[in-house]
Amino acid sequence: MLRKLKPGIARKLARTCAAAISCACLLTAVPAEGRILADPGESAETGSADSSDTSNGEETPGSSNPGESSGSGQSSESGKPSDSSKPSDSSKPSSSGQSSESSKPSESSKPSESSKPSESSKPSESSKPTESSKPSESSKPSESSKPSESSQPSETSKPSETSEPTESTQPSEPVSTENAIIIVDSANVRNNPGTVNTTVIGVVRNGKKVTAGEVVTLSGDPSGSNVWCKIEFTDENGEKKTGYVVNDFLAKDMDVTGDEAFENEISGFPDDYKPYLRSLHSAHPNWHFRPMLIERTFEETVARESRLGVSLIYSTCNDSWKSMEEGAYDWQTGEFIVYDGKMWVNAAKPVVSYYLDPRNMLGEQSVFQFLDLSYDPQYQTIDSVQGLLNGTFMQSDLIPNMDATAEISYAEAFMLAADTSGANPVFLAAKVLQEVSIDGSNSTSGNYFSDHYNRQYTDLYNYYNIGASSDADPVAKGLAFARDGSSNPDINNRLLLPWTTRIRSIVGGSVFIANAYINVGQNTTYLMKFNVNPSDSSQFGNHQYMTNIQGSFYEAKKMYNAYSKAGILDMNMVFSIPVYKELPESPSLLPREAGNPNDYLRELSIDGYLLTPQFDAMNCQEYSLVVSASCTSVNIHAVAASDKASVTGDGVIELGDGVNTIAVMVTAENGSSRVYTLNIARNTEAYDNYFHTSLVNEENFFSGIDPESTVADVKALFEMNEGFSLVYYNMNGMDKDDTTKVNTGDLIQILDAEGKTVYIGSLFIRGDANCDGKISSADLTLIAHFILGDGSLSEAGKHAADANKDGKVSAADLTLISRHILQEGQIVQ
Repeated sequence: MLRKLKPGIARKLARTCAAAISCACLLTAVPAEGRILADPGESAETGSADSSDTSNGEETPGSSNPGESSGSGQSSESGKPSDSSKPSDSSKPSSSGQSSESSKPSESSKPSESSKPSESSKPSESSKPTESSKPSESSKPSESSKPSESSQPSETSKPSETSEPTESTQPSEPVSTENAIIIVDSANVRNNPGTVNTTVIGVVRNGKKVTAGEVVTLSGDPSGSNVWCKIEFTDENGEKKTGYVVNDFLAKDMDVTGDEAFENEISGFPDDYKPYLRSLHSAHPNWHFRPMLIERTFEETVARESRLGVSLIYSTCNDSWKSMEEGAYDWQTGEFIVYDGKMWVNAAKPVVSYYLDPRNMLGEQSVFQFLDLSYDPQYQTIDSVQGLLNGTFMQSDLIPNMDATAEISYAEAFMLAADTSGANPVFLAAKVLQEVSIDGSNSTSGNYFSDHYNRQYTDLYNYYNIGASSDADPVAKGLAFARDGSSNPDINNRLLLPWTTRIRSIVGGSVFIANAYINVGQNTTYLMKFNVNPSDSSQFGNHQYMTNIQGSFYEAKKMYNAYSKAGILDMNMVFSIPVYKELPESPSLLPREAGNPNDYLRELSIDGYLLTPQFDAMNCQEYSLVVSASCTSVNIHAVAASDKASVTGDGVIELGDGVNTIAVMVTAENGSSRVYTLNIARNTEAYDNYFHTSLVNEENFFSGIDPESTVADVKALFEMNEGFSLVYYNMNGMDKDDTTKVNTGDLIQILDAEGKTVYIGSLFIRGDANCDGKISSADLTLIAHFILGDGSLSEAGKHAADANKDGKVSAADLTLISRHILQEGQIVQ
């Protein structure tokens, strides 16, 4: 039995060992959001082990009431800003862009908690319905994620006569200068106050400066947003407009608090942070905000956090939110490259900018990612811990203390854990509830049988699910860590491993968490995701707890909900908020959901023919083909690289006389387009309309060329008629120098006086079937494969393979070419 340590000694011991444990405990790789790993290279995208809580590790997008937000030209209206439009606790986004206007104000303007957050569905706190979308905790979009009829104003929900404006507290017209800013992610502007019988005329986004004027108070508006302000603003097209927004979506110059002590407290923040902080202070006077000065510029930090594999997003989100940089996306196949699990891909740089920018994260919920997670007895008491535990399986149960001489409450256990580890006890308790749910789980039962491993786990506990990473049975994996720990006995002793009692798991696990992150300076969930202020500068952007770009926001919402449910939101709390050098003038915005921009082809071919040059989707958009005069149509096959793009111009195409120019167009999901041009020459008119030549013309394939001829030699054999000119290309469509030798497949292109292509012909040297300009054994091999049906030849190559001029490619040609190579015979050109 481990000797019981006095709390002060235990804490001193834990901190003395911090450096050693922080190195050894960095056995965790970079889990997506919230799972604590024990083995190198593991990542925890999966949810809490055997937890009934839907807010698991792998957030799947979806919102219970997708909102009317900026993507659709509409946003949310509610009486009080909240984090509702922040990404929801799910990573599989809802497809709905409709909104619900409900009865209680929220911070509707912040982005939804969906991992496919869209501009058109940015949810609000589910507990505070508004006109914006309400994030759900569900892991998959369902019918319930679509706005119900009740979410729209109905006949029964229209305001009564008393919902007409009843009070005007400001001048009737906006003043002429900008005197307010928008402090939510996006807000609808309506032609009149209220949400009934009004029209959305525009959207204003976070940080937008506007002119605020008349304030109108309604009663009974179904959105719950009864106070509206008339604003004048300039939209994205430079047009000036006037309309109404929810008053609480604005921070006005006149709203500067008269609280001198608070103004002194936030004096170290840039001015553009202060409107958000004042709004938070107004709602929660006991919250305190401290600036954390970051040595790097914001641009440097974005670049660092945008490296491949560092900031990921769920693959079902809109493609405009995913990175299409090299290594993140394959433009030729239309596939995003997965970097973790099966569904996590790299986030686009603007999305990284958005989640890094603290000004986007200063809502009532999202600010919790800046909550200081270090233990401070001044602010964190046993009463605050007990408040969080009320209503859970840990509310009133007693557990044996460390030496089993007495029983203590769970609240006392977390206070001991805080004193030992240096971690915020409320955070530790919230972390357990996130991991194992309010009812507990097999990780905390002390008696679990794994069907997968066919093994019983008795008297083993893992309250934080440390080591319970992605696996067929993550509970068993976490309990195996509780039993075995690491390979270092000293570390296991410091972590109180094995965790054979509840108290050892709670206290030992807290040391693991604190020394791995909190006690090395990453003492907020923001810093756990974005290590932008490390004590060791070489760790800038490294040693990060989660790869999910939205992960720190998810954790913030969970923590906010835990504090809110426990009724301890108004306790004293400290938030450490980064201040970057050279921040953009306005808050970084999420990209609009424009869709996938890939307008390339994956395949382009014509039945029975080979294109010149060989198809290269990325580098060539113009191709040539010479067909016989008897060919009246071709069948073009074209496949877009992205399955979200469409193709026109393919299929069976009728050919006219001369050069037929055919445009195959790819239109991307976002509306961009790319044209691949096919110049198909069906030369039915006598070529001597354009030129005369001594070469033999076999339906526009020219022979009679000596294998040692140069381009200049061939050009000299063409006498151009007046007004026409000849251009000479190789089979890849590139100009050839006059001094280079001729190859089978070289093209002559005839232009008229205006530069229009009127004729295309191809050259060939008999025996040079592989188009390298020589007659060799390589040609024999290629022709043999063609005869056997397991190889192909270009059109010019087929003519070249017919060495005996009988109109067929056969064994007789192989014999003649072989004799030519052995100098036992001669191919007549």
